[in-house]
Amino acid sequence: MAMSQPSRLLRSGFFSLLEKVAALAFNLGTTVLLLRLVSKEEFAAWGVFLIVGYFVEMGRSGLIQNGLVRQLALTRDDAATYAAVSTASFTLNLLFSVLSNALLWWGGDWVARQYQVPQIAALFPVYFAVNLMMVPYTHGYFVQQANSEFRGVFWGAVFFRGLPFAWAFFCWLTCRPIELVHLSFSMLGGALVGGLAMLYFARPYLSWSRKIDFGWIGRLFSFGKYVLGTNLSTMFYKNIDKLTLGHLLGPAAFAVYDAAGKVTQMVEAPSFSAAAVVFPHSAERMAREGAAGVKRLYERSVAAILAFILPFLALVLLFAEQIIWLLAGEAYMASADVLRLTAFFGLFLPFAVQFGTVLDSTGRPATNFAYTLFTALLNLGLSYWLVTEFGLFGAAFATLSGYATSFVLMQIYLFKNFKINALNVLRYVPEVYGMVWKMAREKMVARR
Repeated sequence: MAMSQPSRLLRSGFFSLLEKVAALAFNLGTTVLLLRLVSKEEFAAWGVFLIVGYFVEMGRSGLIQNGLVRQLALTRDDAATYAAVSTASFTLNLLFSVLSNALLWWGGDWVARQYQVPQIAALFPVYFAVNLMMVPYTHGYFVQQANSEFRGVFWGAVFFRGLPFAWAFFCWLTCRPIELVHLSFSMLGGALVGGLAMLYFARPYLSWSRKIDFGWIGRLFSFGKYVLGTNLSTMFYKNIDKLTLGHLLGPAAFAVYDAAGKVTQMVEAPSFSAAAVVFPHSAERMAREGAAGVKRLYERSVAAILAFILPFLALVLLFAEQIIWLLAGEAYMASADVLRLTAFFGLFLPFAVQFGTVLDSTGRPATNFAYTLFTALLNLGLSYWLVTEFGLFGAAFATLSGYATSFVLMQIYLFKNFKINALNVLRYVPEVYGMVWKMAREKMVARR
């Protein structure tokens, strides 16, 4: 029997959230071990290395993901076009890896000098191989997303994020020092095995044309160039506080602030899980129902994400010291009050993520890029000013101020073009809790 649309959305959302939770758990586990087993300078070096990698992956996602998912979702019934789009996207993905490797080879020494982390010089050659392995990994991911299938996405994340954690855990168990270059090789192994898992589960949806359609490469690039700029700007404004601290105050300050940031990143799991599920359906609803369908999808998806985030925020505000002590230890207790401020980032994140989802899925990536670039430049100016004045707290205040300003401007645009009202989101949050309670009660009754 064919699965109903609500059931399919719920199942997709479950596996997408499971993927984000698995990645988050392994990343957090690796971070906890590193905080205890390496120096602040080495932790900062690994943090800068990861940020560089995230910039590359967010760039890849922007250039390829939304354009591919949108086109595959709209051409499922046209086998020839579907295959041409898929092949063109894979080719563009490979070209992106080659060009980004060349850029990193040229600029790696500059990054090491600017952030006083010479240790990362030995990590970049390994990342060149990781970057190439991410081509099949991400292609399998995007194709599954376009078809609302997320089982393989979950298993790919388990291997990709799990192997570095397994290596760090092994080092802790055997009392051997963690060498960052060895940790980077475990990342390479995770990308290889995770990519194979992605392709295995994506088999029913993979389709290839016999020749490369350069027309489709051009169209995908034309759409993706704005999303590429949007994603890089997003990475910039989400990390400019840490990067400014590292540049102005050194790797020790970066490490302390990043310890708080790792906890705050837990908020991203429900936000980006919902975005991955909502994007193809948002494109379909715009084509089928117009702005009214997009409005309903936006308001209810943001409400569902906020319902997850609000309890997290309350726990952080009440138990920041205990959380930092548990995750990072005594050496990072200065991060506790910073964590209380950075936790408020999560209130703005779902609105911003779904804003991008709505604009990209309705064919307005240039507008999304303009808003995100503005936020990035605003955060840059605020960070340099407030970090110089207030140090760690200045970085948090700068980012919080940038998020708040961008939130107001985004909501004005959404109301003008889609009649989306942020107040409706707050009205739907209690409904989400009510629905969860009803489902839990029905489960309890069914087990009796």
